[in-house]
Amino acid sequence: MKLNECLKQLYDELEELSITYAPHRKVQEEHEILFADEFPIPTNGLMLTHWGTDAGSTTEFVRELPSLELRRHLPAKQLQFFFADLSPDACLAFVLFYCRHQGVSAQEFPLEWLDYSIRWEMGDVKTTGKPFESWGCLHSALAYASYVTEEQMHATGEMAVRIDPEHVQRGLLSCLYLVILLLLEEVAPYEVPELDHIEEYNAAITHLRLEYQKYLQGLKNATVTQLELPVIHANRTVLVDAFITRENTNIGLLKSFLIHDEERTWLQSGFQFIAIYRPDLKGTGRDMVIQVDPTMNLHLQDLWRKLEEMEDERWGGERPCDQPLVPERSPANRPWMASNENMTALFAPRQLDDGTMGSKLEWAEVVGAIWELYNPANSIKVNPYLADGSIGAACNIYECEPIYHNGKVFIAAKWNSLGKQQVFVSSPTMQRYLAVCASGTYQNRVPPIHPLPPKHSFDFIELPCGYALIHPGGILILDDWNSEPLDFALYAGEVKKLVERVNTFQRIREECAEVMESVEELLQQNQTLSGKKLMELNRWITVKKVEIRNKILATMPSSVDYYLDQFRETVKKRWGLGTQLNELYNTVSELENIIKSHSELRVGRLINLITIFGFPMALFSGLFEIVFEDLPSPKWWGIHWVGLGLFVILSAVSVLALNRYVRKGAKQEKQWMMRQ
Repeated sequence: MKLNECLKQLYDELEELSITYAPHRKVQEEHEILFADEFPIPTNGLMLTHWGTDAGSTTEFVRELPSLELRRHLPAKQLQFFFADLSPDACLAFVLFYCRHQGVSAQEFPLEWLDYSIRWEMGDVKTTGKPFESWGCLHSALAYASYVTEEQMHATGEMAVRIDPEHVQRGLLSCLYLVILLLLEEVAPYEVPELDHIEEYNAAITHLRLEYQKYLQGLKNATVTQLELPVIHANRTVLVDAFITRENTNIGLLKSFLIHDEERTWLQSGFQFIAIYRPDLKGTGRDMVIQVDPTMNLHLQDLWRKLEEMEDERWGGERPCDQPLVPERSPANRPWMASNENMTALFAPRQLDDGTMGSKLEWAEVVGAIWELYNPANSIKVNPYLADGSIGAACNIYECEPIYHNGKVFIAAKWNSLGKQQVFVSSPTMQRYLAVCASGTYQNRVPPIHPLPPKHSFDFIELPCGYALIHPGGILILDDWNSEPLDFALYAGEVKKLVERVNTFQRIREECAEVMESVEELLQQNQTLSGKKLMELNRWITVKKVEIRNKILATMPSSVDYYLDQFRETVKKRWGLGTQLNELYNTVSELENIIKSHSELRVGRLINLITIFGFPMALFSGLFEIVFEDLPSPKWWGIHWVGLGLFVILSAVSVLALNRYVRKGAKQEKQWMMRQ
């Protein structure tokens, strides 16, 4: 039977065959065949997998399978096929097995499809075609769309995700139909043309577009950084763009999108390092996946060893080791799995047979191990400047002692010329890493990858001598051996002046806050500010104004150098010195206005007293002397009693009338203001 004839036959009778999605199936009978995604175990059934073999894919393994293993003595409709997953390799291996079972020569199967399956299993999504032209991507989009999930709440209140096996079963058949039709079309798997007459192709394209939209959204929540990874069989490293995320929404084609995303990567060659955590897949071995682009010739062997050591430590000597899955690598029953000897992809340990989780590590610990090993700053050695301007012994950047720490950290260092001269100092990750060092938050400790400060929270400027990182918590200047050396005394002097200005503004602002609080307490208690208190406040404000102006004059730039001025202005903006000064002046001005208002109030009250009481008394005292003098009155002790009585009565009536007039005018003015 020829290949095309066999493929057409398979297409016609596919739904008549016993094909089942069963991820945890243990085949025991001769007619049972499992396309597995794990190492083979002793069984009476047929377990087809390339794990633990020299084959690069299950398809290649089936191609080299001895004829005696093909179960040709049993009709195809009596065989039971089980699939542990819906991977492209598993589906292609099934098609090849069926064709060989029907007598098609393995040599007739197209080699480009065989080569494609090997590359795909190696994790190569770069040479296997662009996402919308790659069979692996189209197939995977169709497969992942089949995993319709729903959330269910346990009695404990925890949410769990349930996969609908019937929907996955239908998706499995769709994936098989797609690969059969593409083989019949005789297309190249890495360059699939538009085939809108194929229903499964149209469905795959639709799901692929939806996956791409989810990918763009997922980028916003991921950690995008750069890491320094080791090269296989070479004592050197390469800087790569890395993508680390906790994926709550499963993006099936994430890896392919990342590898081909040149637009959003600093090196403009896609993300070569990918680390993904999918909590809903816990225990499957796919919940934590770490991989590198296999075409980059990189490896993760040191990370695998680190994770295994961490697992042993967390298990505390109780890690199951009675049936090691890969004894040549690890004595554990469920170790961290690796895709190949070069370990270009690592997978978390699967769940044990008794239901215990195979890994005791949290995702944060795994990410911490990645950062500890591949942090690009590990290869940078610097010589820190000391307070007297001399150069200290070589150390890591995070080990540099601050020249002084007076509210703000100041660190200066010279790149060690004997160390590795890397080009990644200006990379986004190194800038964020140096910003953490500048802040002084993790003194003498390796800053963790979470949380590195966002780009907008610090400034990175180039100087003739190198670079300067300006963080709200401090400054780090790195002399990278450019043609112009760092003028340490000049920059250190400017930083000192700026720190003095910051501290002075901060101190005066705190004093203003205390004074405002004391004034507020007096006013809330309906107490007026005494004349003595007003004089004290007025004198304090005058002193602070002079102190602010004097500090500004004392910390003026000592040089007209362009780069120094740029450095100084950047520091002032990042530290908010201009804003602080304006706020300080506004606060002092408000205090001054309060004092002025109270002074005017006291003067106004005094004028009112003079007007209301003084004017009538002055008026009628003159009348008393002139008018009342001739009025008849008894005079005891030489006092004109009638005149005195009239003086007192008329003065009292006048005071009351004036007081009522003033109050009425004030009330009318208040009502008018309220109407306005």
